[in-house]
Amino acid sequence: MHGFTRRGVLQGCACVAAAGLVGGCVTTNRATGDTSFTGLMSIQDDIELGRREHPKLVKQFGGEYENPRLQSYVDRLGRRAAEYAEYQEFPYRFTIVNSPIINAFALPGGYVYVSRGLLSFASNEAELMGVISHEIGHVNARHTAERLSTAQLAQGLLLLGTVATGSRELADMGGGIAGLVLQSFSREQEFEADTLGIRYMARAGYDPDAMASFLATLREYSQVHAQILGRDPSSVDETNLMATHPRTIDRVQRARAEAVGAAPGATLVNRDPFLSQIDGMLYGDDPAQGVIDGELFKHPDLRLCFRAPETFTLLNSPDQVTGFSPDREATILFDGARVPEGRSMAAYLQEDWSGPQIALSDLEPITVNGMEAATGWARLLSREGPVDLRGVAIRFEGERVYRFRFITKPSATDRYSEPLRRTTYSFRKLTPEEAAAIRPHRLIVVPIQPGDSIAGLSRSMPHGQYNEAMFRVLNDMAGDRPLPNSGLIKTIVS
Repeated sequence: MHGFTRRGVLQGCACVAAAGLVGGCVTTNRATGDTSFTGLMSIQDDIELGRREHPKLVKQFGGEYENPRLQSYVDRLGRRAAEYAEYQEFPYRFTIVNSPIINAFALPGGYVYVSRGLLSFASNEAELMGVISHEIGHVNARHTAERLSTAQLAQGLLLLGTVATGSRELADMGGGIAGLVLQSFSREQEFEADTLGIRYMARAGYDPDAMASFLATLREYSQVHAQILGRDPSSVDETNLMATHPRTIDRVQRARAEAVGAAPGATLVNRDPFLSQIDGMLYGDDPAQGVIDGELFKHPDLRLCFRAPETFTLLNSPDQVTGFSPDREATILFDGARVPEGRSMAAYLQEDWSGPQIALSDLEPITVNGMEAATGWARLLSREGPVDLRGVAIRFEGERVYRFRFITKPSATDRYSEPLRRTTYSFRKLTPEEAAAIRPHRLIVVPIQPGDSIAGLSRSMPHGQYNEAMFRVLNDMAGDRPLPNSGLIKTIVS
């Protein structure tokens, strides 16, 4: 078996058998002092699961951010906080993932992750320490282990005969660990992680109020980001830390009151040292994964681009580009595939991609900027009701094929038909010169000069009409706070 120790599994099964599958096997957590249903996973199981799933989770979030100096800095902070954790047997590891999404998460066994996007919006070392310490809190409270043990029981994987026959079902449960890690935790679990995180950061000397101040920044970011996406500003971006870690400032303050007594003199903030570390860091999309410029998607390495309809919002991930209309009645999904040369795009579209269960209507070959392509459509039943799906497959060169899926509500199909058709025919190859001209955005830290203004300092940022609003979020300048007369400030350049 791999991923879980056989001994741990046998112990878990014995517990379940003894309890008659009611109540399960509980253990006392040394960090929280509470009992929890984690008896199906030993500490060694936590470690092995984290070690196995680490490369998968890193890949899912764009790989490691290749900045040795910054990585060493984050690792140093993490280890400083982990010195005060209750489970010292965990091999703590701290990784920056190359994602612009503002998020942080942890795997069992001490594997903690912060995104490049999160580092951009932290204001000081204490805020970053608060995030890292909160994740160490989840690890030591063994929240994911508890969730996984419950899932194992629910799926009926704990029969004694399973182990007796050497089944690998239990080990294979780890395949879904990423989903469990990225689900939002309960309010009680978040409060426990806050309480433990504040305990660790305060004992390391850091001002625990920074945990609440970063939540305030995240709230402001979510409001501005919602406006950019055409949503209600009170909504929360489902991809950021506020969604995966649903917490309130009041609850963090309550955790602070309970946890900080052991270190009343914790006052470290360290703003300037933190800013010096993130100066020059990549901001937003990594060109190696493609960049979004308004409605235009460009990938310099793959040498391709396309333009979404006006007012559509594009989001980039390692696996696909997603676009959606302001009214959410039209969606674009763009990705790639390998298709043997000689296979027609029409045959691939109907037989391979759509499959025999979907009969495409009006299937026809087309040409897109000199490239062989095909398109067809079908009406399908989704969880939200009927939708119209139009597929487009384009042979880029050799075996490289790129695909569009245009999904519209039937009542909106006619309205979006022409704009989406223009998106299909906007797909083209970039020239070497065009690809070379694509530059990444970078966060820079500059001293405030006499005569500087928010409008001037934010002019080169990539958020258009929201540049000033995002500049305020980036620099923790909520409301109408004026630009300071001196000091360091963050901005974005390309």
